[in-house]
Amino acid sequence: MARNARKSAPMRTLTEKAYQCIKEGIVRGEIEEGVFLSEKEIMSRYRIGRTPFREACNRLHHEHLLEVVPHRGYLVPEMSLQEVRDLFELRVLVEGAVAELAAARANAREIDELARLADQNSPPGLSRKGDNDRAEVNTSFHLQLASMAHNREFMRLESSVLERTRRLAYNVARSIGVQRQEMSLQNLHRPVVDAIRRGDRAAARQAIIHDIQQAQTILVGLGGRDLGETDGVPRRLSSNAKPAEPVSRKHHK
Repeated sequence: MARNARKSAPMRTLTEKAYQCIKEGIVRGEIEEGVFLSEKEIMSRYRIGRTPFREACNRLHHEHLLEVVPHRGYLVPEMSLQEVRDLFELRVLVEGAVAELAAARANAREIDELARLADQNSPPGLSRKGDNDRAEVNTSFHLQLASMAHNREFMRLESSVLERTRRLAYNVARSIGVQRQEMSLQNLHRPVVDAIRRGDRAAARQAIIHDIQQAQTILVGLGGRDLGETDGVPRRLSSNAKPAEPVSRKHHK
């Protein structure tokens, strides 16, 4: 049994590597939306094997970053404006509860770390490398907040939701060249920290909901102005920019 455990450990490591590589490729737009993953190309690009590739894709399917199309393979889905609105509606419900629990359960060390993340400064828009530093800082803050609720189910749900929000931020920034934001992250995050430090559950909920609603106003507003809606049918939030080394539109084999 011990020998089998030792053999399975490297496979778990390879699967985790495949998962992280493919996930980041999707989130950052390096793997284009609306395409079927080419197993051969992805395996070559990230130097991973067939089993780790498939296990990683199954995991990403459960996290809603990939869709499985019978007889065709794994599809990178596009995001519609309605899907984005649904995502933010879910975030308001989940993170409002998370903030309340954090105000009741978080310890001083956790609150200090949340404050450190709240005070991080990041330039808006995309860096020269194509990285969205604001999205990374924001995700770190919200993940730390989720961990402070000390609820595993909330943490799992929040991790999935935040990955899709991070993907949206990259998508919008790449599509329309976001160069600035109307409010700084510090102005949005500091009230959350202060409320939790006071143990004020209602204020913590109100502050995090305000933060989420501001993000929705900016991201959905920008995406909506860029793409619009026709006859009540939401169009897709898809980047017009061509990523470096794009994955081909070949079907998964």
